[in-house]
Amino acid sequence: MTAPQPSSARTQQPAPKATPLAVRSPTRPAQTPPALQDLQCSWVPGTTSVVRLKISAERGETRTLEVTCTHLGRIFGKEVVHDLYLKGRAKFRATPQQIALLT
Repeated sequence: MTAPQPSSARTQQPAPKATPLAVRSPTRPAQTPPALQDLQCSWVPGTTSVVRLKISAERGETRTLEVTCTHLGRIFGKEVVHDLYLKGRAKFRATPQQIALLT
């Protein structure tokens, strides 16, 4: 059996009413997602670690870059490198920040 607890000297305050989410003002403006660009990569013939990237822009332009597979994995993750090893080529989408890290 437990001993009864003494009553508290504090008075209980009613909880404040919660405002619905629709009424609250947003703390920050909604941001549009960055435009993604299509990338295709394949091995450079005669090499074991150099990858050729073809970057397709929205206006139909295509840029070609060559990077190491280690650098590619650091920027885009191991999934891209796994596809490259298994299939010999990979297709994925990249943000402008990732494209900037390539150059």
